[in-house]
Amino acid sequence: MQTKDVIVIIEQGLHAKPADMFVRAANKFTCDIRIKNLTKDSQFENAKSILKVLALGIYRNHEIRLQTEGIDEAQAVNDLAQLLSTNFSEEARQGYKK
Repeated sequence: MQTKDVIVIIEQGLHAKPADMFVRAANKFTCDIRIKNLTKDSQFENAKSILKVLALGIYRNHEIRLQTEGIDEAQAVNDLAQLLSTNFSEEARQGYKK
């Protein structure tokens, strides 16, 4: 199991388009991926579900925890943390477009 805490720097937080991009990125991996909003002390939710991610109410400067478990867990936690900590920069999101 891999765990990483990240401060969300995306201007609008994980809403609408950024949440969709995050979930698409999470679904590229085979491991289980869970996300928790530490700022709101939420429960862990499935990071591969757009509804679950949106329900966490993650805004800019919220601290979240990513937790992965499975074959590609290390790559998943690092790639997803990078997406969130680089404001979904063009380089970081190249592999996660439609």
